[in-house]
Amino acid sequence: MTSDISKRDLGRFVTERRRALGITQRELATRLHVTESAVSKWERGLSYPDITLVQALAAELGVTGNELISASEDHEGRAVQRDARAYRGWRSAILWSTGIAYAVTLLSCFIVNLSVSHTLSWFWIVLAAVAVAFSLTTLPLLPIPQRGWSALGGATVSLGALLFIVRVQHAPGAWIWIVFAAVLFGLVCVFAPILLRSAGLPAPVSRHLTVLALVIDTVALALLLGVIALATGRPELWAHPMLPLAGIGCLLVWAIALTIRYLPASGWIRAATVSLFLGVATPGTNWAVNRVLGEHWSWAPDLLRWDDTTLEPNILLLIALGGLAVAVACLIAAAVSGTAAKRRESRLAHGSNTEV
Repeated sequence: MTSDISKRDLGRFVTERRRALGITQRELATRLHVTESAVSKWERGLSYPDITLVQALAAELGVTGNELISASEDHEGRAVQRDARAYRGWRSAILWSTGIAYAVTLLSCFIVNLSVSHTLSWFWIVLAAVAVAFSLTTLPLLPIPQRGWSALGGATVSLGALLFIVRVQHAPGAWIWIVFAAVLFGLVCVFAPILLRSAGLPAPVSRHLTVLALVIDTVALALLLGVIALATGRPELWAHPMLPLAGIGCLLVWAIALTIRYLPASGWIRAATVSLFLGVATPGTNWAVNRVLGEHWSWAPDLLRWDDTTLEPNILLLIALGGLAVAVACLIAAAVSGTAAKRRESRLAHGSNTEV
């Protein structure tokens, strides 16, 4: 047995573990089929156990082979093992409980629907709903490759089937296409950045993933609005006012995202810029929306009067002032942190010169 520890350390560890278990040297020797003198030599640091006895000795002492060889208890490793056992138990309980619950639900609904209606009608809605729940709760726990994406795909397909069945059986109409488009839009917004980051794009492109994600989300929003316009029988509304109104909202999102990603300044400066954008955008957005809709808009706040004519202008003014105040506070914080950083650098430089 080779070791990175001394014989004395190993002997001390064996002695402590043996005494903690309340067994004698003779009892330990009997269990290992060695002499009591051999155990005594181990504990006195005169010799090492034979390499063939390491696993048996570790098992009798209630430790792992690595703990015996290192002569120390691996508390962190044991905690990891306990957590792993707890997770396997939790996972098994979830799989069994959800599997039984889904099976009982489907069997009960199958029997009831067939007994009452003499045909399967609403049972298909329950089946699709259970498939959605199964995809989100049980499927990610199964030992299958790409469990996250499998769960997402299963949930999406099941939800689509559920909506289609509801449409066919109970609510025919164009609303189904709006719902499908909205679900796809949500999936694109959530998972497009993840797919872009994991796609392994070339360096010149990967440095601008924020712009790519914004372009994809903006196009997806335009397509969603197109589906809504077609489904409601008003395709002419897509070009105006839907796209201009969406553009107003996207403009602020683009400005904030690009500021956070590309502005070459500290976090405080970026926060100040974003706050300023939000403050200015509040009345500006109202003005732009009214221009698109062809409605008259005037802004005449009066904080001394709060009635029907001044309530909205006053609120817009307070929001704008709040954004400006936050921007000023962030600029002050940036100045203070910059001064503190310069002082630290000066002290470090002075200390280095003194040492030299």
